[in-house]
Amino acid sequence: MLIIKENVLQLIPQRPPIVMVDGLKEHAAESSVSVFNIAPDNIFVADGYFQMPGLIENIAQTVALRAGYEHMLRIQSEAGAAIKPPVGFIGEVKNLLVNFLPPVGAQIETSIDLLHNIFTASVVKGTIMYEGKIAAECEMKVFVQPQTV
Repeated sequence: MLIIKENVLQLIPQRPPIVMVDGLKEHAAESSVSVFNIAPDNIFVADGYFQMPGLIENIAQTVALRAGYEHMLRIQSEAGAAIKPPVGFIGEVKNLLVNFLPPVGAQIETSIDLLHNIFTASVVKGTIMYEGKIAAECEMKVFVQPQTV
């Protein structure tokens, strides 16, 4: 695990109760994978299942965690530099497919594959997996404000 739950808040702008990522499992030039444990008191849980708005937010926060991690890597060499997570917003969700809703207690893995990156806009394919099956997937356009050290 590259980033554990205790360090996630340093890398994303969201704050509880809207935090939908627990860690960064993998990171490469064109992709990243997050993990998230679905708690029974999560604001996007209803009737024992993590609902569609939570799935979308989980994909978006995986993008945010990726951006925060990349920003951290860029400033890592500066002694004592504070990490201020980049702020972004969803511009578009396209081709959303929800195959099933993960249950409370599930640990989902969300992969982000970078399809296009133009200036501050990124188009990604997000895929949420649970027990080896695709729970949901979509393309998402996300705008991230550039960060300076």
